[in-house]
Amino acid sequence: MRVSIVSLDNYLKGFFESEKKNLMQNYPGLTLHRLRQDINLHAFLHGIDSEEIFDFPYLPHRTHPLTIFFEKLKEGVPLEYITGYAYFYRSIFKVTSDTLIPRSETEILVELASQEIKKNYRKRPCRVADIGTGTGAIALSLMTEESAALSIVASDISPKALKIAKENYFNQRYGLSNIHQIDFVLSDRFANITGEFDLILSNPPYIKREADLKEVHPQVASFEPHLALFLDDDSYDQWFKEFFESIYQKLSTTGVSLIEGHEHHLEHLAAMAKSTGFSEAVVIQDYTQRNRFLKLKK
Repeated sequence: MRVSIVSLDNYLKGFFESEKKNLMQNYPGLTLHRLRQDINLHAFLHGIDSEEIFDFPYLPHRTHPLTIFFEKLKEGVPLEYITGYAYFYRSIFKVTSDTLIPRSETEILVELASQEIKKNYRKRPCRVADIGTGTGAIALSLMTEESAALSIVASDISPKALKIAKENYFNQRYGLSNIHQIDFVLSDRFANITGEFDLILSNPPYIKREADLKEVHPQVASFEPHLALFLDDDSYDQWFKEFFESIYQKLSTTGVSLIEGHEHHLEHLAAMAKSTGFSEAVVIQDYTQRNRFLKLKK
């Protein structure tokens, strides 16, 4: 039987059309242009010359890296987990199934933190804690952004996630100013962290495991680490009460804490934070006018 061999570009176009319904369900807004970008990256990371890759003939084979790429697309695996990398702020970060995929809305947290640093910490180093660092995206993006000295503690409860954060630091180290310092600490919130901080940042688990599950995209629930996503409904308030109490103890007198959260729970969490002792607990919206962040001050 004669096998028809087509260029990768034609194969991709055919694949995109034949799998369009499934692809749009798993990857809302996915375009051919985005797929080409990720195939280029995937090819490069597997030692395939990606300069003119789409003109090359392509014959699917179960061990071919690009065949594996297409099969994982059919399964709905997040593109970032397929390539092993995610774009965030101004850098590329290694990701695995042990880490959350950094998302564009979290870039606002970096912007808010940067504003605080520029406003208040030009004459002395800013002491920063990044609680639940995951890939290290928030902490490392701040180090990329800031010319003022930062002394950062980046922590995570997951040893595997912390390992990825360290790898991302290693990969980016030559692009970071040596005026900054960062330490990686294995810790459940502040359990293994000492000292006081001017800026406490966190993108903690904030989805209620049962009440919020229907709003979670199946792809997220199926592939991303539940430890970083979910809290049990009946212990949700207690978890955040303890977290706010720890933040209050660790935050300097003039310090600020910025926390990402669930749009339906942030007003309630702001009231909880106020009852903990914070004089200011303000809910901040993202660029889609959804409640997204909580700003705390003593």
